[in-house]
Amino acid sequence: MAPAAQVPDVAKQVGKLEQWVAQLPKPIGIFACYDIRGQQLLDACRNLGVAVPEEVAVIGVDDDDLLCQLAFPPLSSVQPNARLTGYTATALLDAMMNGAAREAVEVRIPPLGVTPRQSTDILAVSDAIVVQALRFIREHACDPIAVTDVLARVPVSRRVLEKRFEKSVGYSPHAEIVAVRMNRVKELLLETDMSLEMIAARTGFEHPEYLTVMFKREVGEPPGRFRKHALSG
Repeated sequence: MAPAAQVPDVAKQVGKLEQWVAQLPKPIGIFACYDIRGQQLLDACRNLGVAVPEEVAVIGVDDDDLLCQLAFPPLSSVQPNARLTGYTATALLDAMMNGAAREAVEVRIPPLGVTPRQSTDILAVSDAIVVQALRFIREHACDPIAVTDVLARVPVSRRVLEKRFEKSVGYSPHAEIVAVRMNRVKELLLETDMSLEMIAARTGFEHPEYLTVMFKREVGEPPGRFRKHALSG
């Protein structure tokens, strides 16, 4: 646990980030220097009521799985090649200890890749109504919800919302609800050993049989086969 004296410093840092984020043009993407700063940035956005990733998309560095998953929303992050970095540093140190002359050089280690999570998982959208609807869907799709629940949160008719969705993102609010639920099902299939019954309950499906039908229709194969192929590949 961090010393109590450090807590005000963190609050001060988040406060400075709030001031900075408030004056940025939106939508915008921000590359944080490391995951902790990315988490602070997400806290600043939440305090301001700024939608992530619809208005501000955030990505960090280090891919600390626990920290990234506990962030709200979960933080996308660059995965560094720590093993190669360690080997490279050890080789340089060994050479220097054995008398090799070394000038200051910049050694770049390519990352392993990017782990995408919800903080970047959306197209940039400038329509405030669509942003509001997308944010509600992202947060509540697995409750579950229907388009009527979305309409209760935005001041437009269903026809207007669907037209604005189509213009902004190219598909309907219903399609977004289905996509969010299916993505969550995929995550649970790949990242846990939960049974299909448990996954159905976590993602708003009353019966696992209905989940299987929906998943096969949207993904092209049943959940069990999807899990098997993904984990064996």
